[in-house]
Amino acid sequence: MRIYPQLFLRDLKVSMKRWSDFLTGMIMFILVAFIFPLIAGSDQDFMHRIIGPVMLLSSLLASLISMQNIFKPDLINGSLEQLVLSRHSLNGLIFIKILSYWISSSLPLVVVSSLIASAYYVTGIDIIKVMLTVLLSTTTLVNINSLAAALTLGVRYPGALMTLILFPLSLPILIFGSKAIEYSILGLDSSGPFYFLTGMMLLSFSLGPIATAFAIRISID
Repeated sequence: MRIYPQLFLRDLKVSMKRWSDFLTGMIMFILVAFIFPLIAGSDQDFMHRIIGPVMLLSSLLASLISMQNIFKPDLINGSLEQLVLSRHSLNGLIFIKILSYWISSSLPLVVVSSLIASAYYVTGIDIIKVMLTVLLSTTTLVNINSLAAALTLGVRYPGALMTLILFPLSLPILIFGSKAIEYSILGLDSSGPFYFLTGMMLLSFSLGPIATAFAIRISID
C-alpha cells in the first residue's frame, strides 16, 4: 500500500519541476478572466451575469494547456508501462495520478478565482460559492482530461483530437457551473446546479479512473 503515497508524492515533485505548464495554465486563466472586467467597465449587472461562463471557460482553457502531459511523459520514460504491469490495481494508481494532477494544475485556480471574482463586483459569501463551483467543476474536468489523454496516447499529434473529445463531454459542466454561479449571485435557488456538479464530481472520480485505466491498456497494447 506504500506505493500509493509514494506515487502521489512523486507526481507532485514531477509537476513542480514542470513549473512552466502550471504557470502557463495560470496565466491563461487570469488573462481570459480579467479581459471582461476591463471591457465591460462598471456595469455590475452585466458582470454578475457573465462571471459564471467566464470562470468555467477560463478553467477549461487552462486545463487544455497541460492535459497532454498527464500520461505522455510517463509513456516516454517507460514508467507508465511499469504501472500497467504492476501487481497493484491500475485503477487505484490512475486515481492517484489524476488526484495529484488536479492538485498541481487546478487547485491553484480555485484559490485565484476568489481574487478574480472581486473584479466582477462579487462580495461576501458569493465569493465562496464561486470558489466552490470552480472546485467541483475542475475535479470533473480533470477526469475528462485524463480520459482524453489516455485515448490519444498512441496519436503523434493529439491536440486537435483531444479537444474534440474534451469539449462535448465538458459542455454540461460548463452550463451547470455557469448557472450555479449566476443563480448564487442573483439570489436565486442554486441548489439544483450544485447538486448536479457534486454528483458529476463523485461519478467522475468513481468511474473516471476505471475508464482511463482501460483506455491506457488499449493505447499501450
